[in-house]
Amino acid sequence: MPTLTCIFYLLCLGVVYLFRTFYRGWAIPYLVLVMAAAPVLILLLSLPAMLRTELRMEGKPYVMKGARGEARFVFRSKRLLPVGRISLSILVENHYTGEHFRTEELFYSVSGGETRIILYPTDTCGKISFRITRWECRDLLGFFAIRRRCNEMFAATVLPVSKGPEKHLDIDAACRKEVRLKPKYGGGFSEDYDLRDYRPGDMGNSIHWKLSSKADRLIVKEALVPENEQIFVVLANAGTDQRGLEVLRWLSAELTKREKAHFVVSRELYPIENEQMGLKAVSEILSAPATAPCTFDDSRARCIFRIEAGEVTVL
Repeated sequence: MPTLTCIFYLLCLGVVYLFRTFYRGWAIPYLVLVMAAAPVLILLLSLPAMLRTELRMEGKPYVMKGARGEARFVFRSKRLLPVGRISLSILVENHYTGEHFRTEELFYSVSGGETRIILYPTDTCGKISFRITRWECRDLLGFFAIRRRCNEMFAATVLPVSKGPEKHLDIDAACRKEVRLKPKYGGGFSEDYDLRDYRPGDMGNSIHWKLSSKADRLIVKEALVPENEQIFVVLANAGTDQRGLEVLRWLSAELTKREKAHFVVSRELYPIENEQMGLKAVSEILSAPATAPCTFDDSRARCIFRIEAGEVTVL
């Protein structure tokens, strides 16, 4: 599509042609020469902005699924005249689903300090990256073009909405499973302990002197710690509608509210202790194609939540 300046030039050229048809005075050759030299003159005036205009992409790093997704293109230039037209070829890729497409964006009369906005789809979760594969600048008339190199990239993560499973899940009851205790490595203090006879090498401060005096032998308090205190949330299958991602975010947030540290099991093992760590884990899951969950030591698991699409099974 021609620029407005180009259309105006063509109109002027048509007026000069009609004027030349009806009037053959001495000024006609000079007027034709000026119109012929105008494209070259405008190119020389537009060339500094075409070569020196810089581009930066920015936007929100996170956006909720279904919300408005915006990518901003910020142009910087210290030149007086604007660039007649900027054409961008952008590769948009969802790193979680593997979907990708190309889009062409045209910006007219771009000057320094301007910000242009494009919208991107947010109906599917995943890390969305934008990479400029071609950047073309045209002069004010749009007759001449210069291709520029651009390594600018921008990425935003479309997060799932936090939504629980359809069937009620009693998280507190699932986490109240019996805890197995084991001797604490290196000894020391613990609220849980077991009584046993003294063995060479036991620390003196672990001796239970009161019971030892009654039993007429040395008895020590052996500190115990939970053996199966870990909680795992396994994303086995996100489902075709990505319902499992919504349940994952909801379940992780509920455990965090209860101050229960846990692990999210997906492509890797992600430890979660607070809301920021949970958000980072979901973002990393969405930054690569979905795979089967990795292996983990379930012998130390107090509770395992297995997510299959929108259903949660407690193991």
